[in-house]
Amino acid sequence: MPSLEITAEKAPADLDAFLKNLSALFSECIGKPEGYCMVIFNKVDRVYFNGSSGAAFLAKVTSIGNIDNERNANLSNKIGEQLEKELGVSLDRGYFFFNNAAASDTGFKATTFANLLKK
Repeated sequence: MPSLEITAEKAPADLDAFLKNLSALFSECIGKPEGYCMVIFNKVDRVYFNGSSGAAFLAKVTSIGNIDNERNANLSNKIGEQLEKELGVSLDRGYFFFNNAAASDTGFKATTFANLLKK
């Protein structure tokens, strides 16, 4: 159930290719099957960061487990490289936020992952 949600002012030239690439890379970095991974891109009209407008981003990562300092740093680096390349955004113009979700707080297939993991 890992998800990666990116919000930025500038969209990539080829959104489908960008998301497909990020999906595979995210799965590798978070250590979960791509079949459970979700990647979302939100384009917004304006982002202010450090008191100024311009290229900036916000990346939110949520996962049941596999959230730790080493993995988070690697994911920030690898996904960040793609954000620099595809969006032209400097990595000092945004944040990565990591959330370790409880299985009981994550719904899927009309139940929660906590219930699914019991089976």
